[in-house]
Amino acid sequence: MKAPPVGDRPAKEEKDEPAVRRQKGPKAIHTVLGPLLFVLVLLLPGDIPFAVRCGIGLLLWMTWWWITRPVHLAVTGFLPLVVAAVFDFVPVGEILPSYSAPLIILLLSANIMTTLWERWGLDRRVALVSLIGVGTNTTRQIMVWFIMAMLLSAILPNTIVAATMIPIVVAMLRFIGIEDLWESRVGTALVLAVAWGTSAGGVTTPLGGAPNLLTVQFVEDYTGEEFLFITWLTRFLPLALTVMLAMLLFVRFVFRPEISEVPGSRTYFRKELGMLGRMSTPEKWGLAVFSAATLLAFTRPLYSTLFPSLTPPFVFLTLAIACFVIRHRGEPIITWEYAQSKMMWGLFYLFAGGTALGRILTESGTALFMADALVPYARGGGLAAVLIFGVLTTVMTQTTSNTAAVAVTVPITISTFQSLGMNPIPFIYIVTAIGNCGFVLPTSSGGTAVAAGYGVNLKTMFVKGLWASLLVLGLVAGVGYLLAMFWPAFGTA
Repeated sequence: MKAPPVGDRPAKEEKDEPAVRRQKGPKAIHTVLGPLLFVLVLLLPGDIPFAVRCGIGLLLWMTWWWITRPVHLAVTGFLPLVVAAVFDFVPVGEILPSYSAPLIILLLSANIMTTLWERWGLDRRVALVSLIGVGTNTTRQIMVWFIMAMLLSAILPNTIVAATMIPIVVAMLRFIGIEDLWESRVGTALVLAVAWGTSAGGVTTPLGGAPNLLTVQFVEDYTGEEFLFITWLTRFLPLALTVMLAMLLFVRFVFRPEISEVPGSRTYFRKELGMLGRMSTPEKWGLAVFSAATLLAFTRPLYSTLFPSLTPPFVFLTLAIACFVIRHRGEPIITWEYAQSKMMWGLFYLFAGGTALGRILTESGTALFMADALVPYARGGGLAAVLIFGVLTTVMTQTTSNTAAVAVTVPITISTFQSLGMNPIPFIYIVTAIGNCGFVLPTSSGGTAVAAGYGVNLKTMFVKGLWASLLVLGLVAGVGYLLAMFWPAFGTA
């Protein structure tokens, strides 16, 4: 099926009001069901600690509201503060920093830069170049964006990859008339392809993100020796290839876009690009600033000693501020009045809410409670232990974050198998590989948080992400077990 050409879309039907009225009932029910789930968990019998019940209840409440959307996604993002303040099970001061975290500064700064693109039409130019380069077939678009994100995330943190790639995808979608990602299957598929690609490629090298660096530290503490880069690459490569191939096939066949071709053709897009004329000076500034920020974020090791505090979020912020200072014909290339009216404020609060939820689950002991509940089932070792710790890590990484999941499950893995007199190294590798793969919720990884903030359909992300996580769990557990059985080097660091 092909969509009508750009600019030739049917007018919006006038009979929207009855549909809105029909939605009021379900929305009211979902509004009540969220806090009701929280209360029901709070009233559970048994000796579950109060803080843990609050943590589980909040997780269910936020997940329900994120999926059913009875209120704006950003409103749900504020629940951790309110619930922590009312029930006092975690100090609010421990949660508040989530709403001013460096990654929110990164998102804010990147958003300012892409708003500059919109101000001068650079977003349209970038969209046209992307469409000409990748082609108009939607399946090809999905696959190419997934592969690009996957490869970049092998050497870069997934949040940075997502924050720099997703705005380009969104600019392309807006050019072809797709504004509401929630209602667009192809829009959701393209943005999720980037988000999931960042998770799929993340375990390949230690540079893939904070979870990997945590594992390096844990292994070095356990062995007392340096965990070399080449050692990581050789031990994790079979697991990384398993994840990447599985997710590549999953993304290829699970998404069914409503259109098979992006409206238009390469000839049409070349014509549109030609009509834009030469790139204006403000466009050049917009492209230069964003490219410089991205390059500096990707090459941080080159200047980290000289500027130890100049991490990627503050690189982006520095250059975002420069956008308000640079002038063209006596006027700034962007003003705050224009920028603040165009920025996606909900993205920041949604991201912050997901981060805050992950912190609450860790600080309240909820994450450790879930881990302790599964550990006794792994006492026998073997494939059963691999599956149990795989399930534990999957649950953790989908509900908290991949960093929190590795921070909790790897130490438990080490202590459990040490107490059993078994070598924990193979299990550490398996747990870390699974822990990198956050697909289900905005809390699962930086990539899914950025995707959610741009408005992808969270029902799609939840359902398809759940199947993806189960697929990865089964394959990585199976491959990891075989490696531990038949490849002696897999048990060394």
